[in-house]
Amino acid sequence: MHDYKEHADPEVRREQSHCVAAILARYFDEHRDALVAQFGEWDNVVAVPSTHHDNAPALQTAIEVNFPDALGPFSRPIVRGPGVMKFNQASESGFVPAAATTACRVLLVDDTYTTGARLQSAHHAIVAAGSSVVAAVVVTRKINPDPRYGSDLLWERQMAVPFDFSAMPWWTLT
Repeated sequence: MHDYKEHADPEVRREQSHCVAAILARYFDEHRDALVAQFGEWDNVVAVPSTHHDNAPALQTAIEVNFPDALGPFSRPIVRGPGVMKFNQASESGFVPAAATTACRVLLVDDTYTTGARLQSAHHAIVAAGSSVVAAVVVTRKINPDPRYGSDLLWERQMAVPFDFSAMPWWTLT
């Protein structure tokens, strides 16, 4: 997941960006109706901003370049704020509203979920800007299967479940 935004070779970044965007675009192609049925429509899509860069989030750029109609229009209502976000520690000021915005319903997307600190910080900033978050969708989940983190059982359970794009999303299962 790092190569699509950090690899030294621009060709590798381009190829990997296409792959990351394709995963998210296909997910929405397969499950958009289920998302809307469960959580409602959204007006804008917001990619969680980078912790290290002020430019457009790499995930937003990857989608807009490769599959511009896959999710809906992107907006950038939040930017990096003064707050400190650490491993497993969200911050109410980690991201802040970029400017006065019109209230809308937002789909929040991120490339990687490790502890949720950046996603939670972005959610807080969107709500502070006067909008609501319909749902959050993440491309990958990073799990360190070490018993010290309590994630070893989660890792074992998830590794036993084969991935299939056509399988119904977890929230549709009863």
